[in-house]
Amino acid sequence: MKKALLLLSFLAMTATYSVAQLNMELLSQVQYSDTGLNDIWGWADPETGIEYAIVGLQLGVSIVSLEDPENAVEVARIPGQFSTWRDMKTWGHFAYITTDQGGTTEGVTVIDLSQLPEAAPYYHWTPDLPGLGTLETCHNIYIDEFGYAYLAGCNMNNGGMIILDVDTETGEPEFVAPAPAVYSHDVYVVNNHMYASEIYVGNMTVYDVSDKQNIQALGSVGTPFSFTHNIWVNDDETVAFTTDEVANAPVAAYDITNFAEIEELDQYRPVATVGSGVIPHNVHVWDDYLLISYYTDGGKVVDGSRPTNLIEVGNYDTWLGSDGGFSGAWGLYPFLPSQTVLVTDINNGLYVLQPDFKRACWLEGIVRDSITQAPINGATVVIDSEQPNFGESDPFGAYATGQVLAGTFAVTFEKPGYQSKTLQVDLDNGALTELDVDLVPLQQYSITGQAVRDGDGQPVPGAFVQAFNETFTFNTVADASGSFTFNNITEGTYQVVAGSWGYLHAVLEDVDLSNNTEVTVALETGYQDDFLFDFDWLTGATSPTGHWELGIPVGTEYQGAQSHPGSDAPDDLGFSCYSTGNAGGGAGNDDVDNGSVVLRSPFMDLSNYDIPVLSLSYWFFNAGGGSTPNDELVISITNGVEEVEIATITQSLSLWRKIQQVNLADLIELTDEMRLVITTADDQAEGHLVEAGIDKVLIEEMGMPSNTEDLSVGVQLEAFPNPAKGAFTVSYEVPQTAARADLILFNALGQELERQQLQSATGQFRLGEKLSAGTYFAHLMVDGMTVETLRLVKQ
Repeated sequence: MKKALLLLSFLAMTATYSVAQLNMELLSQVQYSDTGLNDIWGWADPETGIEYAIVGLQLGVSIVSLEDPENAVEVARIPGQFSTWRDMKTWGHFAYITTDQGGTTEGVTVIDLSQLPEAAPYYHWTPDLPGLGTLETCHNIYIDEFGYAYLAGCNMNNGGMIILDVDTETGEPEFVAPAPAVYSHDVYVVNNHMYASEIYVGNMTVYDVSDKQNIQALGSVGTPFSFTHNIWVNDDETVAFTTDEVANAPVAAYDITNFAEIEELDQYRPVATVGSGVIPHNVHVWDDYLLISYYTDGGKVVDGSRPTNLIEVGNYDTWLGSDGGFSGAWGLYPFLPSQTVLVTDINNGLYVLQPDFKRACWLEGIVRDSITQAPINGATVVIDSEQPNFGESDPFGAYATGQVLAGTFAVTFEKPGYQSKTLQVDLDNGALTELDVDLVPLQQYSITGQAVRDGDGQPVPGAFVQAFNETFTFNTVADASGSFTFNNITEGTYQVVAGSWGYLHAVLEDVDLSNNTEVTVALETGYQDDFLFDFDWLTGATSPTGHWELGIPVGTEYQGAQSHPGSDAPDDLGFSCYSTGNAGGGAGNDDVDNGSVVLRSPFMDLSNYDIPVLSLSYWFFNAGGGSTPNDELVISITNGVEEVEIATITQSLSLWRKIQQVNLADLIELTDEMRLVITTADDQAEGHLVEAGIDKVLIEEMGMPSNTEDLSVGVQLEAFPNPAKGAFTVSYEVPQTAARADLILFNALGQELERQQLQSATGQFRLGEKLSAGTYFAHLMVDGMTVETLRLVKQ
């Protein structure tokens, strides 16, 4: 089926995407059992040459000596009020730390570093600034080359910048002026140009601050995900780089040679985790290298010396959990004289890393049609390499890709409708290889067909029809006579699927589509929706978020469990389902909150059915909040006059579950205005997580043949994450009638490692936390027979 074919294709493409450490070596690690971490800065003592890490903690500041970088040691701890956010910079022998947490009152903490490692005296600077009030919190600080400190996101000036002079004899700050009262989340200043991360308007805005009393805006540009978190520029101040603190957002590069006309040059995303919900946090620039901290994806080194083609040249993943959310690497500091790189992981402490800085090998060119010489848009370019890489041609046929590994590599160029081409290419560090490629178009035809009703051959107008194989997918819709046409289809072997509301899906296997081929698809009556097609279900909501959406689900995680499904129900057609809130990111970003969401099927005429039997798959997850989760998923049927419940689900599981063989005639009078109604809600103020999904809907007359698998076994077994670096969370469901159920874990040699008797029909538990890396198999046995086997991969 389609799902299996595309999954194999994807696994083949990503089989080498397992690099967790590239050109970066771990020298030492400092763990903090009593507090989480946030940002990081560094300082080198000009008298002794000893380098120090200044580590932001939720409960203060830690100063770590790097005199022996392979044995980093904490030498001072400055206690502080609890704050998720701290930021720090240095000038001379003083460190200046801001704290941003509601209720904190530390203002700017000033630490004298000159007495390290023996002592680190400090005080809190909390002045009453004229016309502004008492300084208590700020989100960020930057100190320019003239000794001016710029405070961003403070409890005054509407969060706009506050400017201080810290180039004073005692190091005590002196207030200079406020900047424009536009909230800035972060700030970078050089050459009297202030780059403000105006996060809530989604802009990078540049100001002239040469006259601190008369600051002027020079230019502004929106960043890709409209949530501008931080900005850094290269040494020549010709290119700026930005992060948006949003799942799957890129790091973007901009030409800033003309502030009035800022132009985007390129976007970088880590290929190995693209689309998995990782979030870029902070970018810094050293010697035209971008050094980036990514939540759940560690530290990255990207060659920015060719800013139109940003290439990853180093990485070190500090986070062993699943991707997505706000865990893992918070900050990265790359400016120590030794070129040692410091990374703070919120959960796992300080990492002292030694990068091997290497320039990228760039590969660029034009892809054209071999016959017309027209540029080809959307051609993929993949280097056969151990390092993840991916390129794609733009509307002008231009592509830009590369990697850090040098040598001779096979490079494959592909575009649906063209013969793929693989060429051997020599790649060198610091060198641009230019390669233009012509692709030969494949023969294309128009294929006609007819969608008819099984039995009497009457047309099925408006039927959706899809033809697909591993390379191509073509869609069309039947006209009023049931006739359909695939225009410009590429010759080959396809599976053909047709569907229409009021019919079961029809699937034709291994159909040769070529010149003069005609296809007839016969559909049986019934109601089936695998959500391969859009049959216009109706949605409604009182909740501001978590609305029902049709699409490929984007998974989220809560405390090691899958909260929003990361895929649709297994063993159906396609990859889509209806789910509540599909924005990805953190578990609470787009779940159902403070209201209800309702999904209604199109009308169904069941008035002539004797025994209409319903089966479907559903997802329901309910956790978190300030009280015991008590929300529910309600699945109902209405006939236009009354509505009755089919099932009310209150148990939360990270698992697609099934409702099977429900005779609707036993529940309600059958009419020609029947609808399924699926409702879930978060009616509590405690902020529970509520996520739901619906897939594989099937209603058929009992006794009629079905083209779906037998659902009578009622068994499911899933694990998340899989592959896993830590424990697997195993979710299962077995029939209520089972006398005994066991889960048995085997290694790749077939040796039994662990056996658990399952105490309930549904549940979940953690498995394999202490397993070494390798492949394992979990067997689910019901009443002495193996009914399900799951392959587990431990990284």
